[in-house]
Amino acid sequence: MDDAERWSRIEQLFDDAIDLDAEERGAFLDRACTDPALRAEVEKLLQAAQASSDFLESPADTAARLAPGSVVGDWRVGALLGRGGMGEVYAAERVHRDFSQRAALKLLHRFDSPEARQRFAEERRILGRLEHPGIAHLLDGGEHAGVPFAVMEFVEGTPLTTHARPLPLRSRIGLFLQVCAAVSHAHRHLVVHRDLKPGNILVTADGRVKLLDFGIAKPLDATTTGDVTQVIRASPDYCAPEQLRGEPVSAATDVYALGVILHELLTGRRLWDMRGAALVQTIERLTEGEPPLPSSRTDATLARRLRGDLDSIVLKALRARPEQRYASVEALAADLRAWLDNRPVAARDGTLPYLLGRTIRRHRWWFAAGAAVFAALLVGLAGVLWQAREARIERDLARREAERADAVRQYLMLMFRSAGDQPDGTSITAKSVLDQAAARVHDEFAGDPGAYADIVIALAELYFSLDDYTGARPLLERLLREGSAVPAEQRAMAQHDLAQIEFRNDQQSEAAEMLAAAQSFWNARPQAYREELAMSRLLESQLERIDGNPEQALRTLEQTLPERIALSGENHRETGKLVNNLGIAYYQVGRFDDAIVRFEQASRIWAALGLGRSADALNTLNNWAAAEMRSQRPQAAVPLFERALALRRELYPPSAALAALINNLGKTLTQLGRADEGLPLLREAAALGAEYAGAASVLTVSARLGVADALSASGQTDAAATELDTLSPVLLSTYGETHVLTAMLDLSRARLAKARGDAGEALRHVDRAESRLRELGAGGAPYLPQVEALRQQWTGTPS
Repeated sequence: MDDAERWSRIEQLFDDAIDLDAEERGAFLDRACTDPALRAEVEKLLQAAQASSDFLESPADTAARLAPGSVVGDWRVGALLGRGGMGEVYAAERVHRDFSQRAALKLLHRFDSPEARQRFAEERRILGRLEHPGIAHLLDGGEHAGVPFAVMEFVEGTPLTTHARPLPLRSRIGLFLQVCAAVSHAHRHLVVHRDLKPGNILVTADGRVKLLDFGIAKPLDATTTGDVTQVIRASPDYCAPEQLRGEPVSAATDVYALGVILHELLTGRRLWDMRGAALVQTIERLTEGEPPLPSSRTDATLARRLRGDLDSIVLKALRARPEQRYASVEALAADLRAWLDNRPVAARDGTLPYLLGRTIRRHRWWFAAGAAVFAALLVGLAGVLWQAREARIERDLARREAERADAVRQYLMLMFRSAGDQPDGTSITAKSVLDQAAARVHDEFAGDPGAYADIVIALAELYFSLDDYTGARPLLERLLREGSAVPAEQRAMAQHDLAQIEFRNDQQSEAAEMLAAAQSFWNARPQAYREELAMSRLLESQLERIDGNPEQALRTLEQTLPERIALSGENHRETGKLVNNLGIAYYQVGRFDDAIVRFEQASRIWAALGLGRSADALNTLNNWAAAEMRSQRPQAAVPLFERALALRRELYPPSAALAALINNLGKTLTQLGRADEGLPLLREAAALGAEYAGAASVLTVSARLGVADALSASGQTDAAATELDTLSPVLLSTYGETHVLTAMLDLSRARLAKARGDAGEALRHVDRAESRLRELGAGGAPYLPQVEALRQQWTGTPS
């Protein structure tokens, strides 16, 4: 029989047997079901339904097994918080410690089955592998009077969908990206959750997501076959079809559940609301039903925003076949970040009209300015190119410019028509269209240098918009080789664009030469080229800073800011970029308070532009936090680091940059006496650093030193010593005896000795660190204040 007939038969047998007592039920199945496999499925459903019934019929007011004030291990028990299928959960507080720590203590049912004990132990093992700020982490575990218990981080929050209900769409997606980061972390550690649902995802008062309940999670390296009885323990509305069919589960199973949750977040309605339905009907509906488009289940205003990309993202996550879903949670998150940034999403078909439309939306400020003829093509405005220049060029040149613009428009239209004529019927990408155009443009416009230059600059800017600077380089280089045949105005713009490419490739001298040539032309008519000159000052200041002249870089930006505001206004993206760079310039000359003022100003600009959750805002937050730290205000730096960390997790996949930010926050918390909060962050930073920068990288070594310092600060001195002993040979073999990191190792050993009460040994390590840093000269000087601070803190006297 096929699947539909099989489920129909299972449902009939289940319905007939559910009301019979145990003896009658066995006799009935002997008569009615001769297929052993079919009977096994029915019996599993009957057992699970009975277990569920037993639990639901338990008196709600049954007394808690642990009285308030009871002690379990190192924990004092508080009020009963709730009961579940596996046991009871109590509020708890750590005892015999110098600090207070709230927690949730889960106690298994006293007479639970060996299977339940095994599941409970598995949950503890899994949580022991996971350390992520988005996952409620395991603090302790053991047995109490022969009954297993686990102690978890205490999370005060509201379910994800409840918290998200009043939020705007972009904020809801931001929350969901936090969920993706936590689930992706679990998958990287080979753990699939299998019970993702809004009730297992809490949001704290400060907007942080916490993933709970790994009670039916499985290691991906185990035999992760499905089990229909787990569907009873889980939530069928959020289960993937393979779970409901009892087939093997994988990371794609969690991707499906995330798709269901995302649908609910976007629409405010459950995708599958099967509450009250018979289990067999539920399974049939969820395995056979086609999910509706999110845009079809909301009001017209919101539907317009969901239609297209977000519809496609949700449906891709909800594909019935696991291999047709996103390959990973990170791939799902990447598409959502692309949507937030108006970039193309992978869930769509990737054809040229879609990709180009997305590119224009992403860079609409630039296209609207007339810098790209591309915009003229797509909206049918043949004169945009010359109209943008009309106010600053002589009238007798306007006709010639218009003719060139029309030539550009006609060429690009031909380019796109040709690209559409693929003999094999395959889709064409924006990149391939640009590559084809770049290969033909020189020959096709050999007799018209002006139009040729316009097209090259337009195509180069399109390559820039696709973050493909390598593709733009040969176009610009060939244009400049044409020499005096190229009109001077286009030659200057090409030189500036090529200077940006050289700078990105760490070719500073070549970048400076190209920039100087462009500025020389613009400076001959500064009133006509105010925008170009202001734009070029950013690159000029960056080159000055890299050339070892930060004071001159600062003066360049200070002189440019009034001009930028006059051109663009206070609240403009170009103004925000300049103000942020001005803050960096102040920072690099040691004027930290002035830097903070500028970073605050830049943050206000991003907020006013609706870019408070953008990459620009993230960079500014990072810079601001660093300036607060250098101003000896770690308390002010912490909320900035936290905001930056939340935003980086939302915008970007895991990376070395994420590890560096987590490392900074963890060390700052430890410095403020909050080592219990800093330690898990530093461990995460060390793990990410090893994965993305290397086990012996500066980043990873720095994070591991931070782990040791946090362990020392929290009284875990043996663990701190083990960490330092393990790290020391790696550090010394990689960096040698005379290096900043080696001095930092001395300071970590000093903190460990002080935590153990050996002040003399601590000061000897401090002296050794100071000696190494002084030997390094200018390279060690910035770190000497740490040595001075420790010595004064411990002895009251300076060196």
